[in-house]
Amino acid sequence: MSQEVNIGANGFHDDIESHDYDGIKEQNNPAPLWITLLFLVTIGFSLFYTIHYFGYPGNGRGQDGEYAASVAAYEASQAELKEQNQGNKPELAMNDMVAKGKELYTKNACMACHGQSGEGNAIGPNLTDKFWINGCSEADIMKVISEGKPTKGMTPYKAMMSEDEIKYVANYILQELVGSSPANPKDPQGEECK
Repeated sequence: MSQEVNIGANGFHDDIESHDYDGIKEQNNPAPLWITLLFLVTIGFSLFYTIHYFGYPGNGRGQDGEYAASVAAYEASQAELKEQNQGNKPELAMNDMVAKGKELYTKNACMACHGQSGEGNAIGPNLTDKFWINGCSEADIMKVISEGKPTKGMTPYKAMMSEDEIKYVANYILQELVGSSPANPKDPQGEECK
């Protein structure tokens, strides 16, 4: 008795009964229902996740949007904190600022580059004359102290001192060092401040 064999479009036998390899027969057993349901739930979740985070432009839920939102929240909190700090602290008298600035000048070893009395040395310029390289105002001096001049060897101090402390050092330089007469001052550099 011959068995009828169906050959499909791909050239293989289509009937499952003919799949016999060395006595091992292929069976047509469907997957259990729980695996099928888990597979469908996984596909549904992946579709939801993809649409939620990447599905349409401008939804603000991608990495760029989340980063921008966290930066905005951080900047807002820093602005609020700065406003609170400025509102709660009374302004120091000039003498107190200069005294604190002198302490910070010594504590941060500014004399290593500018000399003990601001006279300057091989690295840093003279801080006692009227000639300045990076501007004459308090804001200019605060910017140089904060941002530094790495190409000239000036360390940025914004990570080591608060904005108020930088202001104290700038006032110490302007009020006590400028116009003083230290021994062996460095030759003038930059433009004359008037």
